[in-house]
Amino acid sequence: MSLRSRAEEVTNAVVELLGTTVAPEKSQAIVKIVEKAMIDSYRDCTERNTHVAVACCQEDTDRAHKIAEEMRRANTALIANLSSLR
Repeated sequence: MSLRSRAEEVTNAVVELLGTTVAPEKSQAIVKIVEKAMIDSYRDCTERNTHVAVACCQEDTDRAHKIAEEMRRANTALIANLSSLR
């Protein structure tokens, strides 16, 4: 399931919880806000994990850097894919 789909699910759940209707353009604006929050959270998590990988593999810095670089590449690919969905 894409982040866009999850963002739409969250938006629909919030609107339903509020017991109201939302104009389609407002709904799409909410979806974008939720999607951005999810992307930002993913980036923060990836950055933390990269720091942990480097710290844990301090004795083997080459391995730590390889892990960190692979995480950065995966993050870049995900962001590029998500950006193309907009």
